[in-house]
Amino acid sequence: MLIMLIFGLIVTVILALVMSYVVIRSGPSSRNVPTFSSPPTPPAGVRISRELQEAVRDTASRGNPEQAAKRLHKEAGLPTTQATAVVYALQTGQVFPEPEPTSTAATAEPTRRAPVDAELLTTLRRLVVQDRLRRTAAIRLLRERTGMNNRDARRFLDAL
Repeated sequence: MLIMLIFGLIVTVILALVMSYVVIRSGPSSRNVPTFSSPPTPPAGVRISRELQEAVRDTASRGNPEQAAKRLHKEAGLPTTQATAVVYALQTGQVFPEPEPTSTAATAEPTRRAPVDAELLTTLRRLVVQDRLRRTAAIRLLRERTGMNNRDARRFLDAL
């Protein structure tokens, strides 16, 4: 009976030492909270609408800068780190320029593609034979000459 009591006491002491080691080892650095020695600087050339700036500034001022950065990431298409930097800049009072309006005439007219002539077709076939896996030179040439996007150029070369 005494042996079991001593054995239980030893096990308890060992468990307490292991747990205290784990707690001390993890410490406050185990949280995934980003810390900055100075606020991050926003990238140059960022353009955000006034409405979005006001909404993000309002959300951040309510104590939700992470939510504000997520909204900015989603609506403005900025990477998360840049969105966080913009949120900090908006909180300090910085104002970003608005995006330039897109002209309706340019968007209404569909993009026209140049035709693929026999000379271009011969050059493309030669380039595809030289570089079967990547076909980067052929894709680049096709895009430059015809105005195709990357996906259409790849599909065209796959059909050769």
